[in-house]
Amino acid sequence: MIKFKIILSIYFFLFVICKANSEEIEFKSSTMDILDDGNTVLAKDTEVFIPSKKLEIEADNLKYDKSKNIMTFTNSVQFYDKINKLIIESDKIIYEKDTGLIFSEGKSKLNIENKYNIKSKNIYYNNVSDKIFGNNLTLVEDDESNFYILKDKFEINIKNEIIKTKNSTIIDNAGNRYIFNDLIINLKTNEIAGKEINIEFENSYFGNAKNDPTLKGRSAYSSPDELKVYKAVFSTCNILNKKCRGWELNTNEFNHDKKKKVFEYKDSWLKIFDYRVFFLPYFNHPDPTVKRKSGFLTPSYSTSEKLGISLNVPYFKTLSVDKDVTFSPRFYADKSFLLQNEYRQALKNSKIISDFGFLVGETGTKGHFFYNQLGKLNEKVSYELNLQDVKGDNYIKNYKLLNTSSLIKDDNLLVSNLDINWDFTDSKLNTSFKVFKDLSRNYHDRYQYIFPEFNFTKILELPENYDGNFSFNSYGYNKNYDTNVFESTITNDFLYSSNELISSQGIISKYDLLLKNSNSYANNSSNFEENTEYNLFGTLKIDTSLPMQKKSQEFRHYLKPVISYRYSPNGNKDISSKDIELNYNNVFSLNRIGNSHQVEGGQSISAGIEFKKLNLDGKDIFDFKVANVIKDKENHKLPSKSKLNETRSDIFGNLNFYLDDNLGIGYYFSNDKDLKYNNSQQLDLIYSVNNFITNFSYHDEKNDLKEKENIKNKTSLLLDEENKISFELTKDLKDDFTQYYDLIYEYKTDCISLNFSYNKSFYRDGNIEPDKSLTFLIKIIPFTEVGVTNFSNIIGN
Repeated sequence: MIKFKIILSIYFFLFVICKANSEEIEFKSSTMDILDDGNTVLAKDTEVFIPSKKLEIEADNLKYDKSKNIMTFTNSVQFYDKINKLIIESDKIIYEKDTGLIFSEGKSKLNIENKYNIKSKNIYYNNVSDKIFGNNLTLVEDDESNFYILKDKFEINIKNEIIKTKNSTIIDNAGNRYIFNDLIINLKTNEIAGKEINIEFENSYFGNAKNDPTLKGRSAYSSPDELKVYKAVFSTCNILNKKCRGWELNTNEFNHDKKKKVFEYKDSWLKIFDYRVFFLPYFNHPDPTVKRKSGFLTPSYSTSEKLGISLNVPYFKTLSVDKDVTFSPRFYADKSFLLQNEYRQALKNSKIISDFGFLVGETGTKGHFFYNQLGKLNEKVSYELNLQDVKGDNYIKNYKLLNTSSLIKDDNLLVSNLDINWDFTDSKLNTSFKVFKDLSRNYHDRYQYIFPEFNFTKILELPENYDGNFSFNSYGYNKNYDTNVFESTITNDFLYSSNELISSQGIISKYDLLLKNSNSYANNSSNFEENTEYNLFGTLKIDTSLPMQKKSQEFRHYLKPVISYRYSPNGNKDISSKDIELNYNNVFSLNRIGNSHQVEGGQSISAGIEFKKLNLDGKDIFDFKVANVIKDKENHKLPSKSKLNETRSDIFGNLNFYLDDNLGIGYYFSNDKDLKYNNSQQLDLIYSVNNFITNFSYHDEKNDLKEKENIKNKTSLLLDEENKISFELTKDLKDDFTQYYDLIYEYKTDCISLNFSYNKSFYRDGNIEPDKSLTFLIKIIPFTEVGVTNFSNIIGN
């Protein structure tokens, strides 16, 4: 015995061949003890080979009981089954050679063909039946990052790649959780069958991270092509702190067609707040991974006093990878039919969207065509093409197409144009060809043509010692409107703007020098002289300010007097009727008269003062601005509303005062030059506290201006995170006339929205009569919305 141990210590590795049940076992060890008359072998740093089964085991320690044919490996055990390409890592493995049973005691890791990684404890593997089984929590991860959590008793057949378990959770690589009872998984074919399924989708799977989408069923079957769930309940609603879900769909059979990427429901009841409200024999929608999928979209139902009841059933059709179309047929109770369509296409260097349709009914056939294309010819040249046409003057307004298309911006004015823009390093050229059609005017005067309109700008480089920049701007158009009115203009602006000059006393000065050359040819125009006209205007504007700052322990104060001197030796033409009102935001601008073809004649001084108070965090506390314009003589050709025609304009300005975080006041005024009366004023007040917010606005004009007075209010109260009440009112105080008011109650969660709205309008817009409506709207998010836009009509009838 001693002699045998000495020999083993001299030779670091010694192979011992043993015969056991006529099967060879090869040992490789650094130290070996043979006890119990050769029935027990103890070895360290050992490797064991069983060639007939192609097994290889490595461990720090080995105890081999030859009488029972059981091997016990401990510490850093590596078990290799080369036939099944399986590896077991553990701190203790017991191998019963006669039965082929391997028991991995404690924490264990298994790898099968580099396809599946298994983590468990106290796990069994039988290399005769090729099965792995256990009773403890086990995690299986495949090579596509899908996780199979086996919560209790399970069995894995590694030959057939089949898992059987009583209770399991599957987490796919999209983060969705599938919870099963009595589950069978075929890893080779990716087929799953189980009972009592509960699928917990990743929260944002349907587009809202606040969702808690789930699908439950009595039984389920899944394959690479489909997922079927029987006796299913589906909802996206979050039920945190709620007694029930906002909505759920109870369906006899749910099917996810993974190839077509469609969710299908058969024989379903829609439940809202646990009440059955609607039966659906069949319903489907694209799964959330689909960005573009042919199929029916959300239907809508509406009623109006003029058009009656209508039903809209839109259908989306993908034509190819780069184009699709939406058909929106609308059926009316009077048997009229409106088909509106939207076509979209993406080209290599441009994109197209078009909205077109027609109406067939008792009033005859009407229709519309709107087309928009945006694109680039190259890196420096871009373009936009718009085509708009309508048959039927009141067609867009009566059928409210403004609300149904992103291309329709106005229900009276149609604009067709081609814009081409060149963008270079130091210059830009914008050109446009336009046709306007005003549906509110008579047929002969409704068209206006502008062929072409252009604007060219170039920045000219100047030496640094010029202390400024120089730009050239040329623009003009050729226009025909009101049948026989023609105007052609070209205007050239040469503008030099100096850099800011700061004196040693802190006075900031800058000046602008403008030379304007205006050329026009006109017939029957009220804007220009008849036939050809040439003008040359010049303007000098000098701006001076002295910004001052005072800092205390709690606040920062800013005071800035501003003076702007303006002189033009040329007179301007008569624009006295132009609707221009001076305010602090435009009084110091170069073109405050809003006319690009001439300049403000004469000389004037605009004087203003700005005061601002902020806290140390930079938050506004008080802001006040006031200004006045002084001229050396009257100029009755300038806009009278602005008072630029007089020697002194109104004194105008604005004040903003923030009392605290809850209350803010804004006041905008324009007072007579001698402060005897007020011509225009507006008071804005915003107050918020907790969940209540109200915005109040009062505006009036009088004395020197056309008299008007109105008030607006918008108030909302957030009752809680889901319930909100809001009220909006607009009233003409001069005529004691309420234009409209809205009272709205809204209930909104992550998955359902209920809206009750009472609206009353009193004004008349063309052929649109004053109206009142009670609207109920319910949205099942993210699938559908069903609403009645004039609920009071149905009750009345």
